[in-house]
Amino acid sequence: MTADKRKVKGDFSDISALEKQIDEMVYELYELTPEEIRLEIIE
Repeated sequence: MTADKRKVKGDFSDISALEKQIDEMVYELYELTPEEIRLEIIE
């Protein structure tokens, strides 16, 4: 694997971590229950 491909793969993992943080902030902002969060993930 070249250095460029490793860099791209790393960037995607950083994006995934940021998406998870944003999701958690939205859940808290709208005071969603764990059941409502599960429904959102399933759909």
